[in-house]
Amino acid sequence: MLIQDKIVWDADVEKNLAFLKTLGVDCVALDLPDAPGVNAAIDCSTVDSARAFFKQAKTTVAAHGLELRTVLATSGFGEVKRGTAGRDAKIAWLQNAVQAMGATEIPILAYNFKLLLSKLLRSAPTQGRGTSTYISFDYDAYLKNPAPPVNPPVSEQQVRDNLNYFLHAMIPVAEKANVRMALHPDDPPVPHGIPALAGAAHIASSLDQYRKIFDSVPSRSNGMLFCQGCVKEMQGANVYDAIRDMGGLGKIVMVHFRNVRGAFPTFQETFVDNGDVDMFRAMQAYRDAGFNGPFSLDHSPMFPGAAVANQAFVIGYLRALIQAVYR
Repeated sequence: MLIQDKIVWDADVEKNLAFLKTLGVDCVALDLPDAPGVNAAIDCSTVDSARAFFKQAKTTVAAHGLELRTVLATSGFGEVKRGTAGRDAKIAWLQNAVQAMGATEIPILAYNFKLLLSKLLRSAPTQGRGTSTYISFDYDAYLKNPAPPVNPPVSEQQVRDNLNYFLHAMIPVAEKANVRMALHPDDPPVPHGIPALAGAAHIASSLDQYRKIFDSVPSRSNGMLFCQGCVKEMQGANVYDAIRDMGGLGKIVMVHFRNVRGAFPTFQETFVDNGDVDMFRAMQAYRDAGFNGPFSLDHSPMFPGAAVANQAFVIGYLRALIQAVYR
């Protein structure tokens, strides 16, 4: 069972890797830019250049006693999601990355199909434990101060068609490379029948929608990033049943391990120990479903020192749960 945290390949990467090892992290997820020049070190313009980078990155990560296990294509790639000019070039960039990941034994590509950043689709923070504040969403409050609309709007059918186009291009490449692709849920997950937030339709907001996505391109490589917070936010969802359901299908590729209070239309992103989810019970459900990680850190409450203090708290909490449940 592995605990995972995110890194950015920049001038501080060695220092940050040493720090994550000190905290007790087992493996890391690397942010991937969506084009050349965003980060000159990461070049996926050809399979050879991508392979050279990943080989060097794995060596650097391993020198700190960690494993490079996941690549994150979770920001950018707007042309792919909107189906606009340039999407084939962005898909080719990711195909090169996946082939290189296979050659260097990096098994997971995590991605989303959100047209807007989650931070734009929020209402005001709410008071949390002590001096903290919680990232929050209240649908009625959001409607009074909505995010700037996507122009032109993108319908549910258009987003679904764009995702199918993407999957039909990517999954065969991922299968050959022995890489599993993990789709993150919409955040917030907007129930069917609710107007799209900011004109950007939502197609990964329920487990039924996920089943349709899996059926559209049947493959072990077509999987889910099980964001426990987002699943808890899904209207009518039961987290423990969802773990058993998706885990039973073999579709949970990785987990974002966080807690939430409430669900759509009103929720708060809490500390890991004081939301609605019994995290011990959730960990038991992952074990019973045969999931072995990675469990990855996710959103944090806001308070002075949160980036480090909550990071250490969650890693320690996760390690104790893993030892108690999986042992």
